[in-house]
Amino acid sequence: MSDRSAFATRLADKTLLVLGLGNLGSYALDMLVRRPAGPRLIVAGRDGEAVRKRANLSRLTAAQLGFHRTVGTAVIDLTDVTATARTLAELRPDIVFTTASRQAWWVVDALPGPLREELAPAQFGPWLPMHLAPLLQLMQAVGESGIDTTVVNAAFPDATHAALAGADLAPLVGIGNVANPLPALRHAAADLLAEPVDNVSVRLVAAHYASTRLPRLGHSGGAPYAMSVLAGGKDVTASLDTAQVAARAAADHTRHGGPLGGMLTAASATTVLDGLLGEDERLVHAPGPLGLPGGYPLMACERGITLALPEGMPEQTARRINEEGLAHDGIAGIEPDGTVRFADPHHQVMREVIGYDCPVLPLPDVLDRADELGRRFAELRRGLG
Repeated sequence: MSDRSAFATRLADKTLLVLGLGNLGSYALDMLVRRPAGPRLIVAGRDGEAVRKRANLSRLTAAQLGFHRTVGTAVIDLTDVTATARTLAELRPDIVFTTASRQAWWVVDALPGPLREELAPAQFGPWLPMHLAPLLQLMQAVGESGIDTTVVNAAFPDATHAALAGADLAPLVGIGNVANPLPALRHAAADLLAEPVDNVSVRLVAAHYASTRLPRLGHSGGAPYAMSVLAGGKDVTASLDTAQVAARAAADHTRHGGPLGGMLTAASATTVLDGLLGEDERLVHAPGPLGLPGGYPLMACERGITLALPEGMPEQTARRINEEGLAHDGIAGIEPDGTVRFADPHHQVMREVIGYDCPVLPLPDVLDRADELGRRFAELRRGLG
């Protein structure tokens, strides 16, 4: 048996569990089934019938295109940690890719204009409990299950992983955010260098706030970031104005955001999953690796991940860039025990607009705070009629 055939056999023996089939999880499943080979796929969510129908939609669509994959299904409700642990122990996935969140990131953007503008200065950080609560429950279930699995998380990994790291509950890595501007930045750099895009690579260090603005606005909104550009494997950053690269990306490679933009995030997720399932190291970008705050370039393979920072950049510098970036999103700091401190202007907006007052979030309070925040936001939306 050839080395390639042997690896394909090993890959087929692995199991990938996709947890959550909302916008992002469904897009990711659509991409994962359109492969001639890959790991066993299982999808799970709270509503077994809805999960089965969505899995069948992806599977049958792939079959129409000539890709015949089997997709298993399971019922998992993360609010029941013990039952989740039992299911994980039965399925024994090699990788769990979770998209679970109590509130999709784009829901606030979908509010009517005046209310959306009132809430906008709060930024993304104060909504942290909505993303951290289900992830905390999943990681508790993984620990209780006793299985050895790799967790890849989509719910605000820039901050959720750092909050869980002190309790030794952080997933290995996240997806999206820092990865999403990369295609536009690569194309823009290739345009400016007059190089084929396949000959150009970009390494980006950026937290959520910066990474969501670079490809849309052409700048980071004042948040720090670091970018290096390589052409033919040679660092050519010094010959480029990286600000011009960002501006060119926004001008010439703009795209849809919102729920439709989840398609690109799913592609970013797939690159990380492919990397972790692959025999050889590959360059990817991802937030929250190894419990770190913010986003980084990484080398990923089935043996794990390592940082692949721009040449000459110490890890501490990259971490500082990301911590300052998170401050722009309203997260003033994350303590070693996982306690999150929110910046005054940001949490004050939440208090004044929806009556939610949370300047500090200790890890033991996450579930109660998520309940409160969800209740207050639901009341706000009901008040809109």
